[in-house]
Amino acid sequence: MVPAIRHFFCQSIMLEESESEKLFRTRTTNNFDVWLGFYFEKVCIKHNIWFADLIGFKYLLALFKGVIMKKKFPNIPFIRLCNNIYSIIILMIVLLCGCDKKEPLKIGFVGDLTGNMSELGINGRNGVLLAVEERNGKGGIQGHHIKLITKDDKHDEKQALKVDQELIKEGVVAIIGHMTSTMSVKAVPLINKKKLVMISPTTSKLSGIDDNFIRMLPYDQTNQHLAKHAYHRLGLKKLAIVYDLSNIAYSQLVRDDFSAAFESLGGKIILSKSFRTSPDIDYIHLTKSLLESQPEGLLIVSGALDTAMICQHIRKACSKIFILANGWSGTDELVHHGGPAIEGLIFPIMYNKDSDTKLFLEFKTLFINRFGYVPDFASVYAYEAAQLLFNALCESTEPEKIKQVILKQARLDGLQGEITFDKYGDAQRKTSITSINNGKINVLK
Repeated sequence: MVPAIRHFFCQSIMLEESESEKLFRTRTTNNFDVWLGFYFEKVCIKHNIWFADLIGFKYLLALFKGVIMKKKFPNIPFIRLCNNIYSIIILMIVLLCGCDKKEPLKIGFVGDLTGNMSELGINGRNGVLLAVEERNGKGGIQGHHIKLITKDDKHDEKQALKVDQELIKEGVVAIIGHMTSTMSVKAVPLINKKKLVMISPTTSKLSGIDDNFIRMLPYDQTNQHLAKHAYHRLGLKKLAIVYDLSNIAYSQLVRDDFSAAFESLGGKIILSKSFRTSPDIDYIHLTKSLLESQPEGLLIVSGALDTAMICQHIRKACSKIFILANGWSGTDELVHHGGPAIEGLIFPIMYNKDSDTKLFLEFKTLFINRFGYVPDFASVYAYEAAQLLFNALCESTEPEKIKQVILKQARLDGLQGEITFDKYGDAQRKTSITSINNGKINVLK
């Protein structure tokens, strides 16, 4: 019986077995009482027992150890009278304190942390990490500590499946990720089979499908807004499109949706050209072929660095055509690498880094203090994805029920306004058109 109790105590306060063995070399009553007093002290420290603070921690421990060991306060009648009762009470207290520990809730994050899309992945991971730390600081969920398990998909389809399977084996209740459409498309059959929810902060594809995939970013909205702005506000009738095949699920979707919307208004796409991001891109040849079609404007569908480089070569060729971009490129890296060449660049966003909403300002301060830089859209959407998941977990921690809880709740107080979700789990947000002016991203009225 005593070894069993000893093992339970060790597990409750995470002691090394060797430490407890020293206290249990003999099974005398006194040794058991010594160990019980020692355990009580550890539990008070670990669980921050309220009455220890109230009457004085050191005095409390001295009193209780004295009662158990029958060595201190030997002449106090109250202690002699209550010795056996106190021992039982202490045993009950420490057992209850040991039993209240709950297993952590494991959630996964997966994104590109080392590949070509690492800026997106790292910023997304940091947003989720901040949300988890903040929630754990408030006690977790239903008494459960949240454990975040992070995986790197390296923006590789095989690696994406591999790390998703690892997360499932590790017992996560849900996954936040992937950060690009191409990786998400690859992952969806697996999560559907396992009946596990995946919430993507920045995937644009897979809308309107009844599956286990929840999207925080409805890019079909932004494409329509951008097409209307190009046709009606800028007066453009002929456009060329260049898009990056490294995230083909996303870039082709943007190309197709924008083209359909622009041509439905009366415009014409006169050239659609693809490339694949790499250190060896021939930007001179690429931009020359684009300008030969003599478009009035150009839509670039790529990440921030490639968008900046294409803009630079367009301007070096002395072309003054209007340049449009997609939300994927709307990060500080675009401004950093683009310089004067991106002045006047127009792109749609659902994130405003200069927002003055209370929730966003609080988040922004916390994020800067934690990571040392201003959050971008990936950080915001990932943080919101974590909050959406936490809200669902407050109702049910069973993985197969999380999707239905999200669909039932159907809304989230986002950092920059309300976010609603349709019957497929696709988010709806307010979209704004922005422009680069004097090196800053400004929302157009």
